Amino acid sequence: MSRISSDASPGSDAPVLVQRDGRMAWITLNRPDTLNAMSPELIDALEHAVISAAADPGIRSIAITGSGRAFSAGGDLKNMQGRLVGADDDAFHRGMRRGQEVFRRIETLPVPVIAAVNGYAVAGGLELVLSCDIVVAAAGVKMGDGHAKYGVVPGGGSTARLPRRLPVGLAKQLLFTAELVGSETMRHWGLVNEVVAADQLHARVTTIGNAIADASPMVVRAMKLLVNEGLDQPIESALDAELEACKHHVDSADLAEGLAAFQSKRKPHYAD
Repeated sequence: MSRISSDASPGSDAPVLVQRDGRMAWITLNRPDTLNAMSPELIDALEHAVISAAADPGIRSIAITGSGRAFSAGGDLKNMQGRLVGADDDAFHRGMRRGQEVFRRIETLPVPVIAAVNGYAVAGGLELVLSCDIVVAAAGVKMGDGHAKYGVVPGGGSTARLPRRLPVGLAKQLLFTAELVGSETMRHWGLVNEVVAADQLHARVTTIGNAIADASPMVVRAMKLLVNEGLDQPIESALDAELEACKHHVDSADLAEGLAAFQSKRKPHYAD
């Protein structure tokens, strides 16, 4: 792996590490001693990392994972308790809003984002997973919302995103009980795309990233936008939007290359 644009390299104590592996960017939450709890510094570093990666024309997908035994255990409750004692309500609200904005930025990035869930994904950790397009989890990983257990109303989007990713009853079960559920069950429910052995997680996510990289980047970006926006539209509006995007794509370089490759029976080579 080679670095993209990051002040942190492997072995660093920076809250987020960024590395480039071919046409993928790997972003690693790096506070293992706190189970990658989401401090304000980590949230800022995460935003910087995803913006930098998405701005690199050679990057076709982003993978987010965690160091140590957790993906992320969520918000830093010790930090939160310190801010709540005699806290300025507006300052607390701005902090919660900040995390929500970063997760929304990840959700709406033009390139696909894969959650490589290596360990516990709880509360804010689950909310980060929900902001990703594809979820691959290691076998035996535990995932859940967790907020209700500690008297915290979610602030990173779980009440908004869980019912959009799961049947409402299952979403409410996770929210109300705060129970942690195994990755295999989450796959059965539809929240996780694939479950793999822990030592195969990186390889499997890389394989998915390479498949994305081989596809037309223009088409992938258009499809991600169409899917995201279409979820909240009537089916007729979503179909109209797809047809409009198809029409605008007719004269694109990617379509010309794809058709030429088909005619020549070769692999297409799309420009960054």
